[in-house]
Amino acid sequence: MSATVHRLTPTPETSAHSLGTATVTGISGEHFLLSHPEILKARLAASCLLTPEAGDTVLVSHAAGHDTGFILAILQRNDPDSGSLNLPGGAQLHTNQAGVELQTQSLYLNSASHLQLNSGTLDINSVSSTVKVKHWQGWFDTFESCAVNASFTAKTFSSQVGRLIQRLKESFRKIDGLDETRAGRVRVSVDDHHHIEAGHVTHTAKGFVKIDGQKIDLG
Repeated sequence: MSATVHRLTPTPETSAHSLGTATVTGISGEHFLLSHPEILKARLAASCLLTPEAGDTVLVSHAAGHDTGFILAILQRNDPDSGSLNLPGGAQLHTNQAGVELQTQSLYLNSASHLQLNSGTLDINSVSSTVKVKHWQGWFDTFESCAVNASFTAKTFSSQVGRLIQRLKESFRKIDGLDETRAGRVRVSVDDHHHIEAGHVTHTAKGFVKIDGQKIDLG
């Protein structure tokens, strides 16, 4: 087996590039303005995700005879507590002492096992929301909900409430099967007309039955 090794000779274009440091003074479109006698402006290299800001010291690669170069890295920040990352696809990640902000067209969080969110306050704002959960458990000290139109569908609904208070403007119920109420006491108060219509009516009392009215019609 034989092999031939060729020596790579640098071309004049590659050998003419050099590195230097400069300070960012401003931004003009896609270029960053620099305080350097030979490099007046530079573009951000694809590998440098952190966006330079005014006052930052950056490492610049430039070709001889050109006043434009590429920023390879940020060596020193004017404000070390804040920064912005420009990710491929247009996503931006901003961070400062207040927190972290992510701006993107779509965000997907995929966890094969467990996803946990812990926060003192959780705010969710959305035009449309869809939640699909096979099993849901929730514990609330106080629960408040406001809706213009609400629709609820369930095969079986069971609730245990210490005290239920409902204030309705109008109520309409349609029950195809049995409607049964079991209570210690039942009191019905109607301001106007109370109408009961049924095929058969049965009232059974173990004790006293009282019917009182200005006029009573039977039959």
